[in-house]
Amino acid sequence: AAVLNGTELRKLQPIKEGVIIIGNESKGISAEVLALCRNRITIPRHGQAESLNAAVATGIILSHII
Repeated sequence: AAVLNGTELRKLQPIKEGVIIIGNESKGISAEVLALCRNRITIPRHGQAESLNAAVATGIILSHII
């Protein structure tokens, strides 16, 4: 699950399979779905921005974990 306070992408090992959950830009991931997730990940950021476009965030995450 992509969240604001997860493990930074740079600290993750490459993975071979899994599911990435991306919430929408304004509401994030619902509490019900988040409760089902084993891992929480974060894109490192500079400044106080709270979100990225969901498609951009997905691309960044995929480029780091594959």
